[in-house]
Amino acid sequence: MFEAVSLVPFGDVRQDVIDAIAGGIYENLGLGVFFEEPQPLPPSFFDSDRGQFRADDLVRHLRDNVPTSSRLKLGITAVDLYAMDLHFVFGISILKQATSIISYRRLDNSFYHLTPNDRVLYERVVKESLHELGHALGLDHCESPCIMHYSNSVMEIDVKPARFCPSCLRRINLLLGRT
Repeated sequence: MFEAVSLVPFGDVRQDVIDAIAGGIYENLGLGVFFEEPQPLPPSFFDSDRGQFRADDLVRHLRDNVPTSSRLKLGITAVDLYAMDLHFVFGISILKQATSIISYRRLDNSFYHLTPNDRVLYERVVKESLHELGHALGLDHCESPCIMHYSNSVMEIDVKPARFCPSCLRRINLLLGRT
């Protein structure tokens, strides 16, 4: 069903972050990766009162208006995102519609005025990318130690494993058309 993921940068995105995500997708999902052309951030999605972009609008824009090499799409951005009544989101997906987006703004130690640590940033972006792709394919949150466990802080991301639990792995393989 899906053999690859299209990675779509929105705005100025670090290539090393994109590469870390690509490696994590290949290693954990066995999917190929298409590196798509960077897209501009639509200014109309920016909320100047909050200083953030509306994640819901951005992910729908990716689904509806950005042609890609694969139907499974992951947008990547460095800007701060929010959704609905939430102060911020690390990422968002359109459940079962093969489209998701993540922001690494709050995944970077420098956001919290801590010493930058690329290794930690790469681990976090891979976990959030896999989590959002899981939603995009149809997985819900999981209560087991699993990449699909809900995370509301970087501390929660740091302690969850960088893999799917056996139950979620079976489901993701079915959703990917594997037996």
